[in-house]
Amino acid sequence: MKPHLFSGILCATFLAALFHAPAAAGMDARAVTAQIDKLVDANLAKQNLKPTGPISDEVFVRRIYLDIAGRIPSIKETTDFLADKSADKRAKLIDHLLDSDGYEQSAFNYWADILRLKSQSVGGGNSSAAGHAYIKWLKDSLAANKPYDQMVRELLTADGKAYENGAIGFYIRDYNMPLDNMAVTTQIFLGTSMVCAQCHNHPFDKWTQLDYYQMAAHSYGMTGTNGLSNPLLAQALYGGGAPKSKKAKSSGTVSKMELPEGVERKDIGKAMSEILRPLRYTTVLDETKKRSLKLPHDYKYEDAKPNQVIEPTIPTAFAKDGKITQAGQQPIDAYAKWLTSKDNPRFTTVIANRLWKKVMGMGLIEPVDQITDSTVPSNPALLTFLENTMKELNYDLKAYLGLLYKSAAYQRAAWTKDVELGDVFHFPGPLVRRMSAEQIWDSMVTLYKPSPDQPSVNTRVDSDIALRKIEWLDRSLNELSPDELKAGAIKVAQVQKQLAADVRKAQEKLTEANKNHDEDAIRAAKKIVSGQRKRIDEAVEDVVFTMGFKKFAELARDGKLKEQMDDQEFAQEIASVIKGKNGADLDIDDALAVVARQQHARITEQQKARFKRDAEQLKVDDDKERASLKAWENYRDNFMIRAADVRSPAPNGHFLREFGQSDRELVENASSEATVGQALMLLNGKIFGNLMNPFTMISRALHRAETPEQTADAIYLALMSRKATDEEKALLRPVIEGKGVTGKGDAFWAVLNTRQFFFIE
Repeated sequence: MKPHLFSGILCATFLAALFHAPAAAGMDARAVTAQIDKLVDANLAKQNLKPTGPISDEVFVRRIYLDIAGRIPSIKETTDFLADKSADKRAKLIDHLLDSDGYEQSAFNYWADILRLKSQSVGGGNSSAAGHAYIKWLKDSLAANKPYDQMVRELLTADGKAYENGAIGFYIRDYNMPLDNMAVTTQIFLGTSMVCAQCHNHPFDKWTQLDYYQMAAHSYGMTGTNGLSNPLLAQALYGGGAPKSKKAKSSGTVSKMELPEGVERKDIGKAMSEILRPLRYTTVLDETKKRSLKLPHDYKYEDAKPNQVIEPTIPTAFAKDGKITQAGQQPIDAYAKWLTSKDNPRFTTVIANRLWKKVMGMGLIEPVDQITDSTVPSNPALLTFLENTMKELNYDLKAYLGLLYKSAAYQRAAWTKDVELGDVFHFPGPLVRRMSAEQIWDSMVTLYKPSPDQPSVNTRVDSDIALRKIEWLDRSLNELSPDELKAGAIKVAQVQKQLAADVRKAQEKLTEANKNHDEDAIRAAKKIVSGQRKRIDEAVEDVVFTMGFKKFAELARDGKLKEQMDDQEFAQEIASVIKGKNGADLDIDDALAVVARQQHARITEQQKARFKRDAEQLKVDDDKERASLKAWENYRDNFMIRAADVRSPAPNGHFLREFGQSDRELVENASSEATVGQALMLLNGKIFGNLMNPFTMISRALHRAETPEQTADAIYLALMSRKATDEEKALLRPVIEGKGVTGKGDAFWAVLNTRQFFFIE
């Protein structure tokens, strides 16, 4: 048989086996993927290049798990797939993985890097509530397979409170830096680097400073606020003219604030700052119709004047008619609709290209977020086809990815040569890549535990409690009457003044104690100084928030909370907590502790049931072994969790950060560079050392292996998704033979530290 004829038959058979389910209603998925391959192959032929060969099932199963689920497959997942003789097993596995928890966690890592998502200190502040809410919004969006254009619109138009709308994290991330946020927006969603034009006309592109300000004028009014929504705040504190609400009508005129001796208005301002401190960075208001943007006072170009008010306008490069805001429309709504439109010349291009890079290792346009008018894709016809496909799919990211993964282009051997900077890559096969930090970590989780894709329940509970606290604080504060609020502010101001006096005295004593080398006095003085923040926080909560929360508690005890609350779910929850305390007085922390205990009690029961099953399965009946198993499972369930459930980004020194996880300061800021720290962690790190604990999944697999050959196969199936070759078995036999558990562990460690493990081929 002629080689080219055999290749044609093989290709036809291969394509027929690729598809298990259509990518979207009304779309011929086979035709779409066949066209992708046709366009790739035509471009290769034009460049006199040949594609790499098709990959084996062993290579495929490892690659697809890493690319979709973000981890290596378990031994069982590998052997089940290899044993499957059905013609469409690859397509079925792709569909299965795209519908799994693993996909959601891996996709979360991908988008968290792009969106610079952080769990703590969002916007440089002290509150992590917006971070928790943002994470929840992203995870929920991915779980629901929310269309990409809808996700982006939700981000751009997000306003309200963190516990109601987690998408506000997009703006809180650049708290009170709306001009910087515009640079991030265009970089992520339009693939355009406009940041230079924030200060001056772009030196290498067409963007002017005026263009930048005209774009930014659409979102400039998306402002962060302290979260207080009581409309009588100004009137209560300063006798000002705050707008009256229904509450004001029933309360009558708010009396002008009379301050006690020793308390001044500036003290009240400081007190209110402390009262509102827990609610900072938790609310975004849409004031895009009210808040105008002006050019800088030192604007130097002739197309406008310094301090000139700028109208929201889309540059002509993006839109023929730049005035997109209609009468009565909020500028941000018009902007979000325009940006995510199928008619936008950049929006679809950027996401189609980004996901092609995610699948194949490089974009058809590189860099993916620095597109200019002179940019030429490596395969223009393919990119145009991918854009049209994305539109036909209505931005269904799973369906789009499924088409790419089912292509022959993806299921070819990896291209292992370096692509030099500036070189054009034509995709004879996907680029070989090092695993990301998250993929390495999550692969360790797979080696540690069964059900590696199961989300951490503890992480969810902790995040839920953090969000509820902000919600309850906000609701409690806004429940106060104007007179109660100002009385609380006065009490907090008095506490602050007393604490300031105490600290001054302590500092004087500290100076004297240092002179006298009086260690006891030094410690006593330092304790007073260091405890100031805690005492202020306690005073704020006791004086203000507890007062408001007790109103909810009293109404709940009397059965009247549901009658007076629009939010029936909140009313039911508070009533449940109060009932559980048998009518005892509660503050917010007490009530949250009740909720947390209820949720953790359910987790504890589940853990006990699982421990019982594991002990029976592993035949652990000795008290010492049972204690060891219990300690191990506690460590495993609380520490060895998927990267998506670890703090984002992980703390400095954590495995994830050491192996290059993004610090979330810049868009796509992860690193795949090798470091000395990584080498030391491989040699001495607990994560690798603990893999040989007798209760890990890999340790159990090695325990079942009776011969050096079986041990080598178990190691390679776990790490490379294939059995060891004869040569590999021969190399490992002297390491394993006659050396028991130690020999097996040494052989496993040797293979784990090979380049082959850390790369996706």
